[in-house]
Amino acid sequence: MALSARLTAALGRHPDELSEDDLQRAVDNRIPEGLDLDWKKDFYKGTDAGKKELAKDVSAMANTSGGMIVIGVDDGKQDHAHGLAPNDPDPNRGEEWIRSVLANWIQPVVPNVGVRPLRSALHEGSVYWLLTVPLSTQAPHAVSAPGNDYNFRVHVRHGTTTRTLAESEIAQRYRDRFQAASVDVDHLREIADAGLRHLGSQLSVEVPIGGSLMDHEPGWMSLTAVPTVRGSYPLTTQTERTAAFNRFQGIAVQGVTRALMPDHPILAGRRQLRFEGTPTGHLHQDGSFWSALLLNIGGDRRRPEGPKLLYQHGLELGLVAQVQAAAAWAAATGAAGDIMFEAALHHYGGSDVPLRLATSADAFQRGPVSPVPATPAQTTADLAALTLSKQEAVVVAHILASDLLADMGAHEPELLTADGRIAADKLNSEWRAELTGWH
Repeated sequence: MALSARLTAALGRHPDELSEDDLQRAVDNRIPEGLDLDWKKDFYKGTDAGKKELAKDVSAMANTSGGMIVIGVDDGKQDHAHGLAPNDPDPNRGEEWIRSVLANWIQPVVPNVGVRPLRSALHEGSVYWLLTVPLSTQAPHAVSAPGNDYNFRVHVRHGTTTRTLAESEIAQRYRDRFQAASVDVDHLREIADAGLRHLGSQLSVEVPIGGSLMDHEPGWMSLTAVPTVRGSYPLTTQTERTAAFNRFQGIAVQGVTRALMPDHPILAGRRQLRFEGTPTGHLHQDGSFWSALLLNIGGDRRRPEGPKLLYQHGLELGLVAQVQAAAAWAAATGAAGDIMFEAALHHYGGSDVPLRLATSADAFQRGPVSPVPATPAQTTADLAALTLSKQEAVVVAHILASDLLADMGAHEPELLTADGRIAADKLNSEWRAELTGWH
């Protein structure tokens, strides 16, 4: 989970990796509370007042800058880590209870809250609780008792405490949310347009056999991705771009196929690095991503005078690989929250060139005839879920592929399922061998 650099620096390591020794060092160094850190001696009570306090603390951090709540460290009423005070575990109030309270007492629910128990070695049987709260892109989050729709309160961190927002401040927070969503859409459009300009320039190069690359490789599939909470990855110097390129190669190897394995050379760009060939791609320092893969388009041997065939298997698996790579790059930059995707098909031989869908070169059955869709497919997904689950990447790719293929007259994808599976039994042996990252 991406949290502030200040918090990581103050605690000595990332909050997800904290140990009891780290908490003791925080006490020894009198690490102070702040906007993003709250020491609490006692676990929240099981009463409505206790549940409300938990909801208030978590929503306030999500509404402000994100941060961490550590239960089991006494602040000595001095607003800094004063002493270790792990709690005796309550079988009725553990992680499930915490998540239930957050789900029922905060509207909308704060996404991606981390809940981690840390057993004490110094106090046998006792436990600390570490709650990590990301800055939310869905703020403001309000606290309300279940069933009470008329008692909303919106809280934010104010120094080492929390305060309640006035009505005018809440209205401004909602305006900020809608403005942020508009900015994300504009950013996605800028990246997609820049990527397509670069691809068009690359394909306009003349080749020895005559014509341009565009004449010989007219069909492409692009994916644009923008995280709602931007990351930061140094891409200013050649050394930094080389390090990022090498890291992305490691990401590409772990995909469902190696379709996103980039070629050298590494190209410079403003706050980004680029690579050309198949695939072509842009990696942005804020975690945004653009890539393009060559579509598998071939002649129809049974109907040589008819439309060329667009093979679905390559399209669908390539889309999964692109989604995986985009999410992994965003996570590598420290991005968080949701991630917006836009997938599009392009035919540089003309937007009205008809293609006939075919599941694969081995399949006898042929599908409908249609030009590639004029409208991209879009969806939004949870970045943390994507980085933790290969199945989640298939779910996202299924949504995008379903929309693109539907515009071409197909009812649904051939390989990808809505519950995150790949129907590998429909692949020939060559394609099954390509599934390097799917077990």
